[in-house]
Amino acid sequence: MKALDEMNDDQIKALIGAGYRTVDDLRDVTADELVTNAGLEADLAQRVAQELPSFKHKDLSAEHKHLLAVRKRHGKPWFKRDDYEKKKKLSPSWRKPRGLFNKMRRGFPDKGAVVQVGYGAPTAIRGFHPSGFEEVLVNCLADLEEVQPDKAVRIGRTVGARKKQIILERAFAKGLKVLNPRAKGRPLEEEEKTSGRLTEENE
Repeated sequence: MKALDEMNDDQIKALIGAGYRTVDDLRDVTADELVTNAGLEADLAQRVAQELPSFKHKDLSAEHKHLLAVRKRHGKPWFKRDDYEKKKKLSPSWRKPRGLFNKMRRGFPDKGAVVQVGYGAPTAIRGFHPSGFEEVLVNCLADLEEVQPDKAVRIGRTVGARKKQIILERAFAKGLKVLNPRAKGRPLEEEEKTSGRLTEENE
């Protein structure tokens, strides 16, 4: 987007501080709201509002969309560890049954599904996000510089609030899609307060 390229750091910080943490958050926003909430100039806000409806992170081919739909309706079961519920210390995460007389290994239906060929996603989209993007884990700004426009950013869970704010600003400026702009389990109001406080400290 040309309008995003023309924004300076202060304008991007103002947008994020107003709650628009990614480009997708601006989809249904009007120019007047950008002027009121983020303090953008009227002409710049108008250009942002005009360019957003036609902006796409990535154009998915018909085959790509079909494969995503196939994976979505695949109906893959939840593979659980055999007899995990009998002991509290056991995790439900999958472990291959190896016992000679193990009923799950022998294929008893009531023991649950066993991991095998046929449950996997199509090779072309294996590991992709449901939105159709290939995920790239970002823990620092150096990782972000290597991300291509057709890929999506996932900020590492160990990244602190201050560094996450900087990564969001840089990703916003580059027009990249961020899959987890908000911290898991934190309400939006708390995120906005943290964002505004960090912006003031940086200034």
